[in-house]
Amino acid sequence: MMKRGLVVGLGLCLSAAFSASPVVAAETVKVGLIADFTGAFAAWGAQFQRSVEAYQAVYGKTIKGPKGEDIEVQVVYRDAASAGADKAKQLAEELVLRERVKILTGFDLSPHAMAVAEIATQVKMPVVLMNASTASITRGSPYFVRVSNTLPQWLSALGKWVAESGVKTAYTLVTDYAPGHDAETYFHKAFTAAGGKIVGSARTPQQETNFSVHMERVLQAKPDALYIFQPSGAPSIAAVKAFMERGLKQAGIKLFAAGEMDELYLPHFTDDVTGVVSVSHYVESNDSPENKTMRAQLAKMHGANSMVDLASVGAWDGMNVIYSALRETGAAVDGPKFVAAVAGKTFKSPRGEITIDPEERDVIQNVYIRRVEKKDGKLVNTQIGMVPMVKDPWKIDNPVKK
Repeated sequence: MMKRGLVVGLGLCLSAAFSASPVVAAETVKVGLIADFTGAFAAWGAQFQRSVEAYQAVYGKTIKGPKGEDIEVQVVYRDAASAGADKAKQLAEELVLRERVKILTGFDLSPHAMAVAEIATQVKMPVVLMNASTASITRGSPYFVRVSNTLPQWLSALGKWVAESGVKTAYTLVTDYAPGHDAETYFHKAFTAAGGKIVGSARTPQQETNFSVHMERVLQAKPDALYIFQPSGAPSIAAVKAFMERGLKQAGIKLFAAGEMDELYLPHFTDDVTGVVSVSHYVESNDSPENKTMRAQLAKMHGANSMVDLASVGAWDGMNVIYSALRETGAAVDGPKFVAAVAGKTFKSPRGEITIDPEERDVIQNVYIRRVEKKDGKLVNTQIGMVPMVKDPWKIDNPVKK
């Protein structure tokens, strides 16, 4: 019923447009972006939107289709309000049925993306994931394409690096949902394979912000290092602050992280976080032309508030993938053709080149090891290592049965 209504409604709109005037106007492709604009994870939505607007300021809102036709790309934003998967699903249904969007994108949190898999499959709608880093997500629907990362991709690199840096024992503290489980599993796997020993682990609720008890337990376990994974936003900031405030650094325990040390959150911390090592697919000092273009445009539009982070990069690359597919397939947005147009292709990105895996529709990319340093009066992440063009290890460990 959902698919039939969408097709009929679209047909009527196009018929009216062609009969009203002999001049063919640009066809509009609506893209529905679902993210958290309020609540604990509100930073994601704002960063997505700023980067989308910056991308369109550089490359235009109207592009040429395969036959030279004009295609106007209109982005419609919806706030999941940090309210969970059911809210994201409700918004997706509204965007498909009422707004007649042809593509869905955004998705800061994995449960939100998982919640729309059935809808995407049912109506054959492309979904370009700008974040949502649980490894298995892209197998949820054949119309999912991800431009962000997976946690196993990051943690397989970090766990090995931590052990090889001389750390013998580690404790892990992760959020108790799918991405946290991925992070825990692959940090443990890589760290122990390289000779390290896990001396303790714990999982926390998704929106936890009080970590004092957990930090006390880490102190009692006396590991060489603590690895944390918390959803970027209030929980991640609170976890890092608790580590510093409870005296773990003074006790000689090293902190290792991922998105918790993202550029967006460094201003929330004191200089105590210098030396913290994190893993990411982006470093702000990347000298790629696309990184310079993105950062310059964001600075032009937002000045001192033009902080660039993983959300910025994900949104920029998400729009790039959408534009590339539309140039090749046109405004009709046929799901299978859209996916075929981007699968296996390599794209220029602010992080360096990325490739969309032709079979899994997931991103293959460089993974960077970074250390927090203070330069020119502010905290920044400096690249200290890199693993080139990493494919998601989870999918290698869990091949599709044929």
